[in-house]
Amino acid sequence: MITVNREPSKRSHQRGIALFIVLMALLIIGAITAGAILLSNTETNISANFRDEQLAFFSAKSGVEEARDRMQAGVTNTLRTASLPTTLPGNSGSVLYILNPANGETVAPWNGSSSSTYPDDEICKETSTISCSSNLPNLSSCSSWCVSTTASSVYGVSPLLPWKWVRVMLKQNNALTSYSTNGNSSSGSQTCWNGTNEETTSCAPPDFLPVYTLTALAVTPTGSRRMVQAEIAEDRLNFSASAALTLDGTGDTFSAPHSNPFNVNGIDSAGCGATTTGPAIPGLGVTDNPDVATVTGAIPNGRNNNYTGSGGTTPDVENISSSLPPNLQTVTSLLALTSSIKSMVTQPVITGPAFNLAYPGTQASPQIIYVNGDLTISGSVTGYGLLVVTGTFTASGNVGWNGLVLVVGQGNFVGNGGGNNSYNGAVLVAKTLDASYHPLATIGAPTFNFAGGGGNGMNYSSGCIAQATTLSTFHIMAFREMLN
Repeated sequence: MITVNREPSKRSHQRGIALFIVLMALLIIGAITAGAILLSNTETNISANFRDEQLAFFSAKSGVEEARDRMQAGVTNTLRTASLPTTLPGNSGSVLYILNPANGETVAPWNGSSSSTYPDDEICKETSTISCSSNLPNLSSCSSWCVSTTASSVYGVSPLLPWKWVRVMLKQNNALTSYSTNGNSSSGSQTCWNGTNEETTSCAPPDFLPVYTLTALAVTPTGSRRMVQAEIAEDRLNFSASAALTLDGTGDTFSAPHSNPFNVNGIDSAGCGATTTGPAIPGLGVTDNPDVATVTGAIPNGRNNNYTGSGGTTPDVENISSSLPPNLQTVTSLLALTSSIKSMVTQPVITGPAFNLAYPGTQASPQIIYVNGDLTISGSVTGYGLLVVTGTFTASGNVGWNGLVLVVGQGNFVGNGGGNNSYNGAVLVAKTLDASYHPLATIGAPTFNFAGGGGNGMNYSSGCIAQATTLSTFHIMAFREMLN
């Protein structure tokens, strides 16, 4: 019998290797898949958290914007009527809260006894005049130093954004740690806006306007919390009167009434809510010496004393070219000024020729009115605010205006007086457009033709100018997020 020894084949040594490779590949693929799922879930959670934080931040900003919109005069659900604070924090009604609770919620920021009421944990850091315990306000009801109102559906969005409250109060100097106004380190004084910057030296309106601090808290349903704060003040038009009546340009045409009561007065007079007065300015201002002679020579005999102002002698007709503000010196700057006013009107732009005004305003509600073309006002009319006429402005009868009248465009002011009304504030006449309403290369010759003066006159009033140039909107001067 022959025995045959058989060597194991290479194939028998490799038996099962394919299964092992497949299993390893599946294991690696499974690990990669599990890692991808884990990373995806992490990214999803991060994105959700970021989205929730952003929702809280922009919700808080929307609360600030609602408050800022409602602080305007004449808007729906305005806060002007009775709610805006007029005294510094700690006094009755010195803090206004606008509340925005979700269904079933109680929002009471003045009550720090429960976190469910969304207490205002910032106000105690900003003033020492509020009753606080453990750095939280401790009132059970908003009565001794605050008032409250609710958010308005007019300004809301759907679905409702989760801001809880907005606090409105006058800004105090040094209200924030190591933060003072204009280098003034004294604490507790009111901060005001002078048209250029904040200051604490004087807060007498209308030359100085209050600065408000708006603080808003937003909390999302999942608990993200953001608090923001803005400092705001009412917008003002950049305008400085160089004379009670300014004829801006060269080659002036001037015709004044013979009536004795008619006057042009550059001595500041109180008006439009202002009780204080400032320095006198020229009564009648022109921009070159030849026009000084022309206008002076056109004043009727015996009426020189009716033209008074800072010059000290009568008639007070002065060359104001050296003191004319830059925005009144060229066609381009004047058109830019009137264009900016056009964007701020409080009623639709009027296309001329127009006859009378449907609503010329009141002292409590001055208007910004822009007439693109000619305007004729007759009868017994008194306007308040800012009036721009790009065509010929004709005033007949007992017509007057408290504020600022800019006849800029055709530069033609025609007065048929006879009444006893006056223009209190300032009047400026400038020719910047030709007969086809195309811009001129340089300022042309303005025309002022006033007949039958009666008791009419032009009286400089810094108070009326301040009221007219105080616009209805509020601008944000500072914005920050409160990290607490």
